[in-house]
Amino acid sequence: MAEIQSEFIDDMLRAVLKLKSVKESYMFFEDLCTVGELQAMGQRFAVAKMLDAKNNYQEVEKKTGASSATISRVNRSLRYGAGGYRLVLERSRAEDGDR
Repeated sequence: MAEIQSEFIDDMLRAVLKLKSVKESYMFFEDLCTVGELQAMGQRFAVAKMLDAKNNYQEVEKKTGASSATISRVNRSLRYGAGGYRLVLERSRAEDGDR
């Protein structure tokens, strides 16, 4: 994490924490990111969810359109990364279980 940490990124992440709805998030990220960047992030998160649900690479590729390189990179992050995907996926499952 140290190699990406900076004052600019800290400020941006604090701003993200202030968002209160999906609509607000769309507004902010549409201003912050290009359409391609946002689509790539959405695709990577979809890949993470499918891998976490034990889908194989072929199923993930077919459903998301992600390349095998992207799927492999996301899988590596799920297994050996900073734990961000895992944290969000676990919290999402807990929230979904509360409904």
